[in-house]
Amino acid sequence: MYTYNYPRPSVTCDVVVFSVGKDQSKVLLIKRKFEPFKGLWALPGGFVDENEDLTDTALRELEEETGLSGVKVKQIGAYGKPNRDPRGHTITIAYLAVTKVEVELNAGDDAHDAAWFRTDELPELAFDHSVIIQDALNLL
Repeated sequence: MYTYNYPRPSVTCDVVVFSVGKDQSKVLLIKRKFEPFKGLWALPGGFVDENEDLTDTALRELEEETGLSGVKVKQIGAYGKPNRDPRGHTITIAYLAVTKVEVELNAGDDAHDAAWFRTDELPELAFDHSVIIQDALNLL
């Protein structure tokens, strides 16, 4: 067994899902059921399970929290600024998915609600998710 004298950060995956229509782009958000940031809107996502692939984590969390499945995701970046998560040093790997329609959502797991929001009318967001969404918008 290997041991190290260095602290280990937690790893999460978050998914930015855009619905791109004729009139307006929208982004899929979940309302957090638990602390930290209980009641605030956030990107669907969560912690990587032991021995789980990052993309599998992103797809699992997306389905658990919104009911959305069968989408293709692309990794768009990593975010790890200190204090981005009050629970401790947490690095998130962000993914992007784009749909042509606003699919029906079914909030579950640790999401109290799930909804589509216009990208120019976002609510207050948890963590650094406004930065991640802006970075994803710059890729469209």
